[in-house]
Amino acid sequence: MKFYDLNLRGQDFENDLALVNEANKFGWDYLNLNYSPDNFDNAIQYKDELSDELSKMDFNQTYRNKKTNFEHAEISMGINILNANSNEIRKIINKYRNKSNYISCLGGDLKINRSVCENHRIDVLSRPYYKRRDSGMNHVLAKEAVKNNVAIELCFRDILNNHRRYRANVIASFKEILMFHRKFNFPLILTTDSKSIYDIRSTRDIVAFFRSIGFTDEEIYNGFYYYPKQIIDFNKERKDMIIKGVKVISSDDFTDTYDNLESDLEEFKPLDEEFVDVIDNEFDDEFIDEAEYENAEFDIEEDEL
Repeated sequence: MKFYDLNLRGQDFENDLALVNEANKFGWDYLNLNYSPDNFDNAIQYKDELSDELSKMDFNQTYRNKKTNFEHAEISMGINILNANSNEIRKIINKYRNKSNYISCLGGDLKINRSVCENHRIDVLSRPYYKRRDSGMNHVLAKEAVKNNVAIELCFRDILNNHRRYRANVIASFKEILMFHRKFNFPLILTTDSKSIYDIRSTRDIVAFFRSIGFTDEEIYNGFYYYPKQIIDFNKERKDMIIKGVKVISSDDFTDTYDNLESDLEEFKPLDEEFVDVIDNEFDDEFIDEAEYENAEFDIEEDEL
């Protein structure tokens, strides 16, 4: 199983290199760095250099180097829209939709949550529960997300960097959104939302946490691989699409889509028993230990955006 993290906080070249380097060591196969619309154009200019530097890194004696066929993580860059109203969101989408393979929008406000779920040109509604006492989702938004193929994003950092009442609220929101997902089947992706190297956790730790709050192995597989891969693959072909499901192709590039379907998207296979046993043995209460986060913030501060 491959692990996609579609939400790393991009900032500048040095910080981004340290971030993807650390994430690569801990088992992530695909890393997407998100930027504000103002910083996206500048980030694209050093994308190739970032990939080259990552390929030169020495990963001896690391967690990932235990694999027989070691490969460096693939890198992409996307846009995360913050603190924008519906009109501003539309303007940003019109400007950047064909330049980026990934566009997400921070939720929290119910008007924004609904506006995003109703917009088929946006890939992801990120953290609909942000600064709320509820999950920010309901059956109306769930149906719109299904209709427009908008994925809902749950961020692990909201659990990692907060404690007590706020952490309890976030876990409750995760479970409520999972309930809506099981009923309506909208895309649900899981991310780390890592801002620094200290937010990075191994894929094993992340899987252990989501299993502990009720996610099945299939839901974890879909959240970290199947749905993220669908988003990235779909957007790579978006420029050639006339309408959803219909794209322009040349006779030279023609391939039989149905014959290649199984090779493009692997069928789900349960996490292997040895891997699950290791998780069960190693996972302790580090994610829910109140003492460990005694000095953590009660809420997300504005400068965390």
